Amino acid sequence: MTTAFQNVIDNATTISIAKRKKVGTTIARDGTVKATSLGGQTWQFSVLLPNGPKYSVYRTFLDQIEALDRTTVGQIQLNTTGAEYISEYRGDVAAPNSITVDYTSGNTVEITGGLGGLSSGFVFKTGDFIQLGSSGSVYTVVNDVAWDATTVTLHRPVREAAGAYTVNVGPACVFDVICVEFPDWTIWGYDQIRWSGPFVFAEAI
Repeated sequence: MTTAFQNVIDNATTISIAKRKKVGTTIARDGTVKATSLGGQTWQFSVLLPNGPKYSVYRTFLDQIEALDRTTVGQIQLNTTGAEYISEYRGDVAAPNSITVDYTSGNTVEITGGLGGLSSGFVFKTGDFIQLGSSGSVYTVVNDVAWDATTVTLHRPVREAAGAYTVNVGPACVFDVICVEFPDWTIWGYDQIRWSGPFVFAEAI
């Protein structure tokens, strides 16, 4: 179930998504560059709302998101009508949210069922979103997974405990986030609202 933060996603004019590793680099005197992973790889969403909508329309929405503020974990999905392409499932399984997997360790899971008799095509395509269970973390697939393959490689180490899971796929994935940057808003002109900057949502771990 999503929270009031979903209204920010649904009304966004731009969404920037970051999920790369945090990396520290050093440059030696001879120009040699060394990079060290600092871990992390959490999701972050920077979301801009439009300037100019009616304040009277946004008034309820403002109270709801300000009640969550920068301390409460909320839920969002990338499933807004007209923007489903951001997280759409690109594989060929008719009911992808029925796929089951086993997780042991690392950044891979093993498909155990739920393919519905698939005999060609792909279970997952690179970039597909999957979530382990209904409340787990969200990952992206880093290699195409053919219909007869069983191993799915994910973009980061799995955070869930070892075990069996049914996955959420694509727009069905739910992100737990905290709003770490909450812009100020201003009423201007007649019944119009504008924002001082973007909302920034960070994955809650």
